[in-house]
Amino acid sequence: MPRPARRLLPLLCAAAFAAMPVFAQTGANGAHPLSSPQVPLPADTPYPGTVSITVDATDLARRIVRIREEIPAQPGRLTLLYPQWLPGNHGPSGPIDKLAGFAFTANGQKLAWTRDPLNVYAFHLDVPAGATSVVAEYQYLTPSDTSQGRVVMTPNLVNLQWNALVLYPAGHYASRIDTAATVKYPAGFTAATALDVASKQGDTVTYRNVPLDILVDSPVFAGRYSKVIDLAPGAKVPVRLNVFADEAKYLEAKPEQIAAHRRMVEQAVKLYGAQHYDHYDFLFSLSGQMSGIGLEHQRSSENGEDPEYFTGYDAKSGFSDLLAHEYTHSWDGKYRRGADLWTPNYNVPMQGSLLWVYEGQTGPTCSPGAPACARRRPRWTRSRSPRRRMRKPARAFRGAACRTPPTTRSSPSAGRSRIATTSSPRTTTRVAR
Repeated sequence: MPRPARRLLPLLCAAAFAAMPVFAQTGANGAHPLSSPQVPLPADTPYPGTVSITVDATDLARRIVRIREEIPAQPGRLTLLYPQWLPGNHGPSGPIDKLAGFAFTANGQKLAWTRDPLNVYAFHLDVPAGATSVVAEYQYLTPSDTSQGRVVMTPNLVNLQWNALVLYPAGHYASRIDTAATVKYPAGFTAATALDVASKQGDTVTYRNVPLDILVDSPVFAGRYSKVIDLAPGAKVPVRLNVFADEAKYLEAKPEQIAAHRRMVEQAVKLYGAQHYDHYDFLFSLSGQMSGIGLEHQRSSENGEDPEYFTGYDAKSGFSDLLAHEYTHSWDGKYRRGADLWTPNYNVPMQGSLLWVYEGQTGPTCSPGAPACARRRPRWTRSRSPRRRMRKPARAFRGAACRTPPTTRSSPSAGRSRIATTSSPRTTTRVAR
């Protein structure tokens, strides 16, 4: 190449890049990197109709969950999303590689579908004239070994996370999409969840309708061997420890062990001074077969420990702080949440400028049986926690909150110290300065 042409090469490259199409769009939560122009941005408008979700969790031998959804729709383009950015995971960890067998129909006719070229979590299809709904049928292939991911189905236990099971229509806030969920459980299984039961017929349970954000925030534990322990006897707001185990013998808890867990709840309520939930359910697995977990929700939490949590208890070592940590997140992280960590649906990128508050402020919480929350000694280790716990207390949450209804609007505030808070059953954004 001649030397004069070489000198012009950088300018030519810059001009070429400038001429390329830009796909970034600005939505309710700021810029969306590499957003696809074919995927509608979420709007604070109600989705017409109710999305019906039917789950069959009975195939324990092959560990396959089968899903059937009926989605109200109008003729024209319909975009369905699979949750990518997951609350509590703080990142784009939606297990889309576990989905299989997609089939879409309308009026009994099979519909062709395409995957978005930029957003692999988005699926496009055209609803034909005269159709009022689309039926989606597919499977969730749960891991059969930890090398494939977290094991959530065993011969005696099932953990259903709705974010792994649902497709939902793009263009709306998750809080504005109404859902109706039904689950068929294996014979002899008992289920626990923060969802309220509408009806039960045999092994099939239908839950009361809730918005999509509440559904995703209400996972299910089910099992052959289970026990419910009342952690707030006589209280106006129920708090329950729903224990599931590989075998019945691991369910046995001594009175002093139960008393320690009740003190944990008492201390937490004294510390925070209010309960922002109508009930709270610890979902607690004691298993060497189903993978462990520690994941927070507003009215429940998913927790997993070794089978001998009760039967092999060592008074000198005490209980781990897993339950207390996830319980604290009901206030710190769910009811109160960093503004840029909150997103209108599960396909808008999260930001973690205040994640140090979300995770760090859980440090001063109490473990079961501790005489005072402030006296708790840190016990988290890298092997126990999937996320690093920062133990410096966060004072950013002590600001005066100003309510800004509805869910989408927030007031300007100085710097990046904005705090968004959510309340059950519907999400409400607040901003603290």
